[in-house]
Amino acid sequence: MMNSLFVPKRFNTYADTFLMLGIARVVEDALRRTKQKFGMQLLDEGSHYHIQFKRSIQLELLKKLEYTDMFPPVTSRTIKADSFPDNTTPFDTVLESEARQVYRNFIFENRGKVRTNEETPTPPDPRVQNGVSLTSLRHAKNHNDLWESGREIQDNYGYLVISLIESFSRKIYDTSSQDTEAVANLFKKYTNSKLPKSVSAVKIYLPTSVEGVNRIKADSNNNDRKEVDWLLLWLIANGFFTYGISEVIKVADRKYDRIAIALCPHDISLQRYEAVLDEFRKYETPNSSHGAARFDAELVIRFCQRLLKHHNSNADVDDQEDDFLIGQPINHFVGGFSCTHFGSKGQVYGVKSLFSLGLPSWIHPANFDELDGYQAVLKEHLLVLTSLSVDEGHSEILANYREFITSSNWDKFFEFQVSYADYVTARLSDVKAKPPRLFSISGLNIMTKKEISFTEITGNLHFQRIAKAINQSTVYAGKVGKKGGGTIDLDWQRTYGLAQRLRSQAGSKKDFLSEIAAFLSEYEHENMRISEKLLKDAKPLRRIWTTKEDLDWLIELVEKLDSAVLIANLLVAYGYARWTNPKAQDDVDAQIDLNIEEEFEESNEGDNDND
Repeated sequence: MMNSLFVPKRFNTYADTFLMLGIARVVEDALRRTKQKFGMQLLDEGSHYHIQFKRSIQLELLKKLEYTDMFPPVTSRTIKADSFPDNTTPFDTVLESEARQVYRNFIFENRGKVRTNEETPTPPDPRVQNGVSLTSLRHAKNHNDLWESGREIQDNYGYLVISLIESFSRKIYDTSSQDTEAVANLFKKYTNSKLPKSVSAVKIYLPTSVEGVNRIKADSNNNDRKEVDWLLLWLIANGFFTYGISEVIKVADRKYDRIAIALCPHDISLQRYEAVLDEFRKYETPNSSHGAARFDAELVIRFCQRLLKHHNSNADVDDQEDDFLIGQPINHFVGGFSCTHFGSKGQVYGVKSLFSLGLPSWIHPANFDELDGYQAVLKEHLLVLTSLSVDEGHSEILANYREFITSSNWDKFFEFQVSYADYVTARLSDVKAKPPRLFSISGLNIMTKKEISFTEITGNLHFQRIAKAINQSTVYAGKVGKKGGGTIDLDWQRTYGLAQRLRSQAGSKKDFLSEIAAFLSEYEHENMRISEKLLKDAKPLRRIWTTKEDLDWLIELVEKLDSAVLIANLLVAYGYARWTNPKAQDDVDAQIDLNIEEEFEESNEGDNDND
């Protein structure tokens, strides 16, 4: 009777995740086919993965388990189906790729909207890009050899599963221990047979174990091929083909690399992990033709969107928890992505880099009602992100954004906001250009609501009036576009470079206060000039007034915090956001709200002596 498996992390690459997933899938298949009820939780406990079963496994039922292919062989233009036994159904990467392209073209033509009708093509197999990566990186033969050698143990397959469960049920913290050797020893004890012989390491499965890639190996004179246990590579191959995320990445003009990714579970059931991952790979895979930075950021955003959709309304998952996604940050359930970037070396690919991408910890719904709010925020982020491209010179902005969305580092977000603010004002000054996407104030409030040090500042009316003044001097200024088309000229000109000046002066309290005071003084003089002009036509000034009390509050806050950095960052973020009326909060596709029905009109009328 077993109820837990422990899989040590020995590689520090995605091989650890794929090994654990390969084991989980083998055991899941065995339990399902022997009609054992189970629920399987995948837990990341730092030094090892923990596969926890809600019910104990009855090993006796597995002894007569019949063999089944855990993954199919792959075919391509050069690898034909007739090279396999007659009863084999291979995975045709050519046909599957064509079907994927048809579906993606359909989605593009319908602007991302999926309509279920007779004309809608079938969604692609979620494993198709993994098969294509195997053929493109010239590892299809390794994959097929592992499949073929797996059939050697078909007469004793049940004992292989039993040996696997017994060996990994011991809680082992030594990552150098040879668990697969223990499986082989048990298998020989039970069957008097050996597992298939050791095989050569393959870079797509073990990215640091290939000649010319591992620095230690590259610096040595030892050019022997590295051999690994067959079972180890067979399990990793199973995890990679079934659960991997693979894509082609544009890295330069007419130059493309490949990336292979493992989604790392942290505390989630295998059934839910499989369901979310399959849906993501079918419907949400990001565009890879705009550079690696945008792909990485889009990968994180789109996965978070898919995970938020997958709460207890999904009836396909048996182990429904009423509180799934509630009360925990999103990275409590899935830790992030472990990635390997393969760069082209002529006709072959080598490992270019190993890296990881985290998920934003600020996505932290307290109840189901907040799920929709976070979805709206992520849609805003996606609209901003997809308006940028390396081909248009946005590499620095995209890199800054990727650093934020994959790490939840607010300093990185503020760095992005400063560079993006310059982009926004430059784009707005070009009346022929498409208006830039902006974050909304409501979206920023949702993002930062868990940061008490932020909300104590942003929730203050003095801060809001100063931020609104920045907004009306930069975003809502000069010549702006109308919702229905065309442009209008406002009575005040746009201020340029303000975000950079505020950020650069924030290192000194005195310099920052001098900069903000100079801005507010100019802003007030501009308001007075326009007011006098509008009085002749009995028209009101549609700009907010700031007060002496606003500046006094800001000076006091700077002294209290003994720093101006956070205040400057928040002013830039909120000053260059989209200030909309409540009816427009859900319309993240809307342009700047030119009607500007102010959220502060009532407080402005009651508190402003200049009205």
